[in-house]
Amino acid sequence: MPSPSIIYSREQFKAHILYKLARHRRWGAKHTELENVRSALPQAARAQAEELARELLNEGLITWLKKTGQIHVSLNSHQKARILELVEKYYGKQIW
Repeated sequence: MPSPSIIYSREQFKAHILYKLARHRRWGAKHTELENVRSALPQAARAQAEELARELLNEGLITWLKKTGQIHVSLNSHQKARILELVEKYYGKQIW
């Protein structure tokens, strides 16, 4: 299992986004700007942040809404078990 600071694949980048949102408790109606998600990614993946977020949206793992002219994202609370499974796959068992 790779270290949380070393990320290699698109799936790991997506798991990293889910991890950051979960760690900051961004579930359901509590959301954050996509820009904050972008800044949580390693420098090499920041340009892909919106594309990765769209993939997570299509998979039903996050919700996406437009507020104050910005795109905001949050975790889909109906997919909590699946989200935590993906996070634990790359980051090990988490204590939330």
